Amino acid sequence: MKIIFAILFLLFLPLTVLRAASAEDVDPSASLQQVQQELSSSTAAQAQLVREMAAAIRAQEELSGQLVDLARTAASQEKALTRITAKIDKLKKDNAEALLALAQKRESLSSLLAGLQRLEQNPPPALVVAPGDVLKALRGAMMFGAVIPEVRAETDALRQALAHVEELRDALAAEKGKSEEALAALDKTRADMRGLLDEKRKLSEAHTADLVRERARAKALTEKAKSLKDLVSELEKSKAEEAARMAAEEQARLEAETAAVAEAERQRLAAQERPLLVFSMARGKLDYPAQGKILRNFGDDNGLGGSMEGLLLETPQQSQVLSPVDGKIEFAGTFWSYDQVVIIDPGEGYLVLLAGMAEITAHPGQSIRAGEPIGRMGDRPAAMALAGDLTQLQAPVLYVEFRKKNRSFDPSPWWIAGRKEAMR
Repeated sequence: MKIIFAILFLLFLPLTVLRAASAEDVDPSASLQQVQQELSSSTAAQAQLVREMAAAIRAQEELSGQLVDLARTAASQEKALTRITAKIDKLKKDNAEALLALAQKRESLSSLLAGLQRLEQNPPPALVVAPGDVLKALRGAMMFGAVIPEVRAETDALRQALAHVEELRDALAAEKGKSEEALAALDKTRADMRGLLDEKRKLSEAHTADLVRERARAKALTEKAKSLKDLVSELEKSKAEEAARMAAEEQARLEAETAAVAEAERQRLAAQERPLLVFSMARGKLDYPAQGKILRNFGDDNGLGGSMEGLLLETPQQSQVLSPVDGKIEFAGTFWSYDQVVIIDPGEGYLVLLAGMAEITAHPGQSIRAGEPIGRMGDRPAAMALAGDLTQLQAPVLYVEFRKKNRSFDPSPWWIAGRKEAMR
């Protein structure tokens, strides 16, 4: 409605005389007709621009839907990448244990081979050479008989250990390949999201400058038309009846054109409106804004002698942050030591605050849907105070707070199925 009032204000603004002119210099009737034609053209141009803005808003809604789908895909890819990373870590641990066992078996086999080498250097006497030393010869034969099976067993065990190490190396290489593919897919999805966000921003800015210029032109034409009308009235007092008829026709035309502008504005607002999720009815229906685990819940000791007014969520590096609610962006920008902060108004006097992001893609005044990306985490925690056992954290931390009437409250009942963890 603000745009309608602005247009009506421009069309019916009290007019001032720009300059005085005499009947000898110009034909005021012709000039007035020309100005009225230009004013009519300007009004029609404004109506067209408003209709184009309505189409742009509808296109933004379609992009919002695509952004929600891409955000859901990115979340799935992040989850898969987390699983692959955990599997790689386990394979590395198993490989290290297998290499240690292999080293031990090699050491055992080396000891047996060293014993055999000593026997070879000092063998027992042969009975043919020393038939009287039967006992010593028998002892040597028994020693060879006992050692050789053990050497064979150790050799077999060493061969199996080597094979196990090779299998672990192959599995580790395969998982690293999967990790690289998953990371490449995630990077592509994030690039697609950045492209859609840029396109949405351009659509929201389209036609705005043209509409401002056209309104300024309409204001100047309206003032000029008023000055010319006054001049015509002074010069043609004898034609009062004709002037009244022309004025009535002009008023009817202006009213018709104003109605057309109002209808175009109504269509634009209708395109912008959409059903929103009522926040007070959304208990148990909201999803966490990011992947990760909860470090502190509402009401927990904050380590500074007070209680938490929101929750702290540890996230993977570079994780995307999604809007948990439908609403309007009230604030988006840097705030003190909290890095990037976004405040969302979901209606009914509620506010949702998210802080600790490295980058935000939302802007004030923007309408947002639940699940639509609003920012991205960085590689480290924000400079905001982290107390107790959290001071050594290296991973980024997202702070989430729900407020009503300038007071924070427990958000736990709003998460899906009363979920206690943000992992999905």
